[in-house]
Amino acid sequence: MTTIPVHPPPANFTAAHALLGRLYLEHRAFLRRLLLGQAIPPRDVDDLVQDVFVTAWRRLECLVTPEHARPWLVVIGLNRARNHRNLARCEREVFTGLADDFPERADATSTETLLSAMYSLFRLKRFLRKVGPRIRAVVVSYLEGRSVREIADAFGLKLKTVYSRLHLARQHLKMLELG
Repeated sequence: MTTIPVHPPPANFTAAHALLGRLYLEHRAFLRRLLLGQAIPPRDVDDLVQDVFVTAWRRLECLVTPEHARPWLVVIGLNRARNHRNLARCEREVFTGLADDFPERADATSTETLLSAMYSLFRLKRFLRKVGPRIRAVVVSYLEGRSVREIADAFGLKLKTVYSRLHLARQHLKMLELG
């Protein structure tokens, strides 16, 4: 039977260290799920969770009581997720050594077009989740190519109602673009 040596905490170990350790153990899995739900790639989630706790460590004096830790960590996590998405938008991955493996293609922009389309679909999906069901029904029908009159007839709405819901959808899109 082998014994595991137990080392006492270092002399500069404080109650703040213990509090942060407790917060990490209690809220790490929750923050991981939260960040995955914020469209952060799984490969980056663990790094972002660590970043949340580094920020929490730096601002530990802002925490009023340990009972208020989860909402506090959620705000930090959501801010970090937003910053990560904003930075990832400008990021480009460069693969080295692949130029020799693949022949040059004439339609080199097709990859960029495909990625742009995928990102646009992701943003559309996020937008449709955020708007209400009444606006969503009109927008989806409009995106399917139906005319405003056809939408009004299908849902039994007035033309002005359909136009106003499309206008609200455009306003929501503008807010998402700015935010």
